[in-house]
Amino acid sequence: MTEYDENIPTHEPETNVVPTGEIAPIMYRAAGFWVRLLAFTIDLLVIAGLNAIIWDSLLPAAATPSFLNQVLHTNALFLGLTGAAYFIIMTHYFQQTLGKMIVGIKVIQHSGEPLSWITVVFRELVARSLSQIMGLNLGYMVCWFNTEKRCAHDFLSDTWVVYEKPGGDSHYISVEAGKAT
Repeated sequence: MTEYDENIPTHEPETNVVPTGEIAPIMYRAAGFWVRLLAFTIDLLVIAGLNAIIWDSLLPAAATPSFLNQVLHTNALFLGLTGAAYFIIMTHYFQQTLGKMIVGIKVIQHSGEPLSWITVVFRELVARSLSQIMGLNLGYMVCWFNTEKRCAHDFLSDTWVVYEKPGGDSHYISVEAGKAT
């Protein structure tokens, strides 16, 4: 190699080299509307089954048309006590509900930190209720119009719903690898 050759810039492809001691971010593929709808439908069936087992066996048949029954069961504004407890507990401990487990998606935070109780309770009670307001479920349709495939309750709680297995071919979410669970 001559002195002249050393001054010629090389055009080697850039690699994703991470400095020693640092962990490369994990790339997750964002879950879209239809897979999330399927997971939510499965979850509604699970909640209906739980309601039938828990509340129908505890409450007498005469209490069925009452306000108490409407609060305990699924209705247009809220998923009822069983549904709220189901979504909060499953999302906090597993990052996913049974419906999400079946279709292979989970809830994450961009920072890669585990979901905190505050984040989960806010997401599942306040933000989800706003997404479902008056039974229109318009907050879910927000997912169609943004590249991150986030619904209104995801934006409000700073969460993403992604496929469990990192990788895929589009709509990636980058998460710090050292903190993801």
